[in-house]
Amino acid sequence: MNFFFHAWREVFRFFGDSTQKYQIVIYSEGGGYDPFFRPVVDALQGTYDGIIGYLTSDAADPLLLSPPSHLQSFFVGKDSARTYALNNLRAEIVVMTMPDLNTFHIKRSRHVKHYAYIHHTPLSMHTIYRKGAFDHFDSIFCTGPHHMEETREWEDLHSLPPKQLFEHGYPPLDTLMQVAKDAPPLSTDKDERLNILLAPSWGAEGLMETRAEEAVGVLLDAGHFVRVRPHPRSRQLAGPALDALKVKFDPHPSFDMDEDTSKFEALLKSHMMISDWSGVAMEFAYGLERPVLFIDVPQRVNNPDYRDLDASPFESKLREEAGAVLSPEKLSEMPLMLADLWSDVESFGQRVRKLRTKRTYNIGTSAKRGAEILSKLAASI
Repeated sequence: MNFFFHAWREVFRFFGDSTQKYQIVIYSEGGGYDPFFRPVVDALQGTYDGIIGYLTSDAADPLLLSPPSHLQSFFVGKDSARTYALNNLRAEIVVMTMPDLNTFHIKRSRHVKHYAYIHHTPLSMHTIYRKGAFDHFDSIFCTGPHHMEETREWEDLHSLPPKQLFEHGYPPLDTLMQVAKDAPPLSTDKDERLNILLAPSWGAEGLMETRAEEAVGVLLDAGHFVRVRPHPRSRQLAGPALDALKVKFDPHPSFDMDEDTSKFEALLKSHMMISDWSGVAMEFAYGLERPVLFIDVPQRVNNPDYRDLDASPFESKLREEAGAVLSPEKLSEMPLMLADLWSDVESFGQRVRKLRTKRTYNIGTSAKRGAEILSKLAASI
């Protein structure tokens, strides 16, 4: 299929439908964001009477291929058709998980009254994102108190008008917790080998890009089963390295590589996770009540000005609370540290149940809360 022309046909169809005026329009960069949008979209069926417009850059997006009855979906691609569509939108509310609005080629449309940002990671807003990534949104759906604190402090520092901040939560965490209730129980026999999930973030100095081969080798030599779950951006930026890792270890019966980050199976089957600075570590620790070993490679920072904030980054707190931290120069010590963490897994679960309620809004009800927020916004604009 020629996606360029297909995207333009869909954009013409979106703007040419004179019978439908979309009060709410959602833009998704791709199917990987389905876990963030779908729970809220589904919950809107009970709180919102209108038809929602849904624009996606992914021709395989599940909400494009099988949209619910209250969603009208359109494929807009990633190039000029998308730019035209987003810059000329007509809606009262536009919902996005894409930051940097009004910074590059995607601008605020003068025909949109309100731009709402839904977080697709619980990580801090001013470390992994560029400076000013959220300055041009009207509201933020916050996963926890840290997003509230960071936003208000950033606004004060830069004399920005205050946004509407909503206590939303984190739908993927709720979904994982629900799925885990119905999943087969994981063996907790201390004498059995452990299933270890290697799931780092991405970046030139990240664990996957710099030390993954060494880490996998150490874990396999220690007798563990190792599943590697690279971040999608690692595939884009370091594809040859991932291919080389797979070629080297694929013959080993205790190795697997799983690149489908839209599913929870890899998390559910793992006793523990090894990560660096990834947000999925929060899902694993808080959702499954299992510890994480963090390898202390340099953090990916896209906004050095985050140091101007008094608030400590969420990911730093997470690493202190959700497991243990190990220097990348001491990977040979991973098996011993993993054994220590697993020996304390019961008390870890008790601690993390308190932490997730403290760090995350609306545990178990974030989708319902997100739908209520959007419905009230739509009624008030």
